[in-house]
Amino acid sequence: MSHNIPTTQKAAVVVSSDAPILVKDDHPVKQPEELAPGECLVKMYCTGVCHTDLHARKGDWPLAHKFPLIGGHEGVGEIVAVGAHTIDSPVKIGDRVGVKWLADSCLQCEQCRKGLEQSLAPPATSNTTRC
Repeated sequence: MSHNIPTTQKAAVVVSSDAPILVKDDHPVKQPEELAPGECLVKMYCTGVCHTDLHARKGDWPLAHKFPLIGGHEGVGEIVAVGAHTIDSPVKIGDRVGVKWLADSCLQCEQCRKGLEQSLAPPATSNTTRC
C-alpha cells in the first residue's frame, strides 16, 4: 500500500506559553526516511485539543515541556510509514490507530495490565513515565 505523504501540513503551533498560537499551513511533515527505529507516521483523520495541550500552553503543567508544541496530539488515524530497522512493531502500514497523550509505558506492571498506564506518576527527575 503506497501513501502520498505531503512535505508540509496545517498545524496549530505553540511557540511559548506567552505567545499567540500560530496556525501554520506549512509545518514540515517528517518523511519516512527520517523516522527512527520504533517511530511511525500517522495520517490523522480526526484530532482535537486536549487538556494537556491547554496546560502546556498556559505554562501551569508541573512537568517540563519543550517548545514548540503541536496541538492536537490525541486522535484517530492510519499508519502510513514505519521507521526503518523497527523490530517487532505492533503496528503496520494501513493499520487504523488511536493516539493518546501517553507515549510510553512498560505494559507489564499492574497498572499497565489493567489499562491504567495513564495513572502512573512520572519520576521526579524526568519528563517520561516509568512503571
